[in-house]
Amino acid sequence: MNERILKMPRLGETMEEGKIVGWLIDIGDSFKRGDSIIEIETDKTIAEFPALGDGRLNEILVSIGDTIEVGMPLARIDIGAGPDWTSEEGEESQSSTEAAVAAASEGMVETDLAMPRLGETMEEGRIAKWLKAPGDRFVRGEAIIEIETDKTIAEFPALTDGRLEAILQGEGEMVTVGEPIARIEIAAGAAAEAGPAPIQGGNETAAALPDIRRRASASTNPAGRTRATPLARRLARKAGLDIAALSGSGRRGRIEKDDVLAAINGETPSAVAVVPAEVRFAALPRGRMAYLDTGAGTGLPVLLMHGFSGDRTTWASVVAGLKRAGRRVIVPDLPAHGLTEIAGTDARDLFMDLVPLLDALGVEKIDVIAHSLGSVAAVALASAATGRVASLSLIAPAGLGSEIDGHFVNGMANVKAAGEAAHLLRRLSVNRVDLSEAALDALAASLAKGRLKDLAEAISGPSGQKVDILPMIERLSAVMPVRVLFGTEDRIIPWMHILALPPRVAIHLLQRSGHMPQWDQTKDVLDIILS
Repeated sequence: MNERILKMPRLGETMEEGKIVGWLIDIGDSFKRGDSIIEIETDKTIAEFPALGDGRLNEILVSIGDTIEVGMPLARIDIGAGPDWTSEEGEESQSSTEAAVAAASEGMVETDLAMPRLGETMEEGRIAKWLKAPGDRFVRGEAIIEIETDKTIAEFPALTDGRLEAILQGEGEMVTVGEPIARIEIAAGAAAEAGPAPIQGGNETAAALPDIRRRASASTNPAGRTRATPLARRLARKAGLDIAALSGSGRRGRIEKDDVLAAINGETPSAVAVVPAEVRFAALPRGRMAYLDTGAGTGLPVLLMHGFSGDRTTWASVVAGLKRAGRRVIVPDLPAHGLTEIAGTDARDLFMDLVPLLDALGVEKIDVIAHSLGSVAAVALASAATGRVASLSLIAPAGLGSEIDGHFVNGMANVKAAGEAAHLLRRLSVNRVDLSEAALDALAASLAKGRLKDLAEAISGPSGQKVDILPMIERLSAVMPVRVLFGTEDRIIPWMHILALPPRVAIHLLQRSGHMPQWDQTKDVLDIILS
């Protein structure tokens, strides 16, 4: 055993101490270089800290909530036969410059450093500041870049010694996780150890370790990578489009923002044939239904049902978490939403196409997770096909009381301009919902088709909600597990509606969440629904 002390890292120039928010691994767990092992809160941020080398957690020396000075012990770890990556600033090894120069003599290779994933829900990050300039050397553990996500700003450390050759994404640029941000030179052995790890794209990439890939040549992207700007990739992902299926108008065929917007709005011949790579369609009696299906998994499949004005993409982080847990996940676009071609005029009728969909997929029994208006359809589905639904998890469900933000419901059904959509979307989450101007334009264009007007009329009127699911929940809770999750900062439906629920229903209140707990506290929601 080669035991060492893991000490509180310095996550920023001004950091002198940090609070232990949580351990991301348990005693006895092994970890690899780049795995997130601890969540730390400073005076400026909360960030997950990655291991700078391989090891195993032997003993935790501090408690959650403790405030620890930089450099003080946090845990005992076993680093095995590997190098000692726990020593401060190379105390037990060479100095920064000596280490980098020594590595150069061992043979260096040039690789692409990719935007890392700093948390489970992170899909993109903004380059806040480069802490190294081209030509600068760095050692493992040294902060090289400051990254801003939707939740935090954090410095990210190098996972190996090397030198920054070129910066590919400048400060202020928004970059998708996995996209190259710099060209670096590192020892050949380190490159083999760290990669190449293929980018799976979208929410399937779960590792916190940056993807470090061998560069195909000095002038080309890695083999098989479609040339596209980060903004174009971001817009395509939000719209559910396969970026590789689009034609680019930029230099050397690069796909740019306007190319994606044209595809979203169906303005070009090439866009007419574009179908999101992961989306499938089921030909059902009432029309074609769009859905996602992650395929084989363990346990019962999970059916996710989105809320009013949403679609399958609102579940992206939850889908990723459930898939990592080994579950098969099925996510339809409900009638009148997304790419589904079936009209929807009544909240309860939204479930009518789901039994035929499950039949078509050969699914006999499911766990159902539904949000807001989707909960009305989920309860109707469970009541009509009780033998096929094993459990119900309802997030901010409609139908428990009369109060509802009718301005939001009617506003989304009648959006004509991007600004209207932007103001309304801010009511959904306690975090900022920042879509680009182009993405807002595309959303507004979709909502302006008026597909949601009948549903809005069926949901909300002058006296409030027109749907009541309490009697059905009373019956269902006697024959299956039913849980309800609510954010205490919900601005669309008051969380106090839980007081009307029958005692058999398990209730979970999330104190830092709005109407979209699956956005605001993804990890907590996953922990609850997987328990």
